[in-house]
Amino acid sequence: MKTMSTLLPETDSEDELPPGWEERVTADGSVYYADHTCKGTQWTHPRTGKAKRVSPNLPFGWRKSVSPDGAVTYEEITSGRISSTDPRLAFPVELSGNLRQRFDGSSTGMHVLHGLDLTGRVAVITGANSGIGFETAKSLALHGCSVVLACRDRVRGTNAVAAIKSDRPSAQVEFLPLDLTCFKSIRTFAETFLESYKKLHILILNAAVFGISHSVFKSIRTFAETFLESYKKLHIHILNAAVFGIS
Repeated sequence: MKTMSTLLPETDSEDELPPGWEERVTADGSVYYADHTCKGTQWTHPRTGKAKRVSPNLPFGWRKSVSPDGAVTYEEITSGRISSTDPRLAFPVELSGNLRQRFDGSSTGMHVLHGLDLTGRVAVITGANSGIGFETAKSLALHGCSVVLACRDRVRGTNAVAAIKSDRPSAQVEFLPLDLTCFKSIRTFAETFLESYKKLHILILNAAVFGISHSVFKSIRTFAETFLESYKKLHIHILNAAVFGIS
């Protein structure tokens, strides 16, 4: 017995729609398919039988317009390009009962955040002037997030901000000094943060000691500075002060 998939013509892409079909999105991000020939709709792809969802929000840099006659268009703000196709359809996620890995060791922050709009979100990243911390800060900032680079070195922190702004001058990113080995510095950071921001949505504990030679710790202080630096001090002081307003 032939299945529906065997009756359909071959195509270079299994996601390609048959003639007369259109892919659409509901307000909450559910993808559905309209058959203009039969005047019907369905939730599953007519070729693959799979259901999909997209983000309920438009990608960063896009806006939606509805004309008086009900026609919907989408504008890419930076280029001024107008499209009748919902840009969210470029970033669908299949709904499946089986776990499917979307990212791997080669994925970057830009890959993970692709298609998201983080406008209005505030993030604090420790150790964000270089390496993974910097790339994370850059990826968040380029997707509309307001990012605070919490670093010890003022020069390197300021240079990191300049590097991000060179890619996107409108990026909402700033440097605030933070030395996790100094309680006074942590408290000052939290107070300064509260003066500029009402909420903290994302906290990334990136700062750590790396690449030290093998050794046996002979004191609690050495152990604490190496392993508890990010966890203990940042959780107790920044979270309490910045999120809950506790000194």
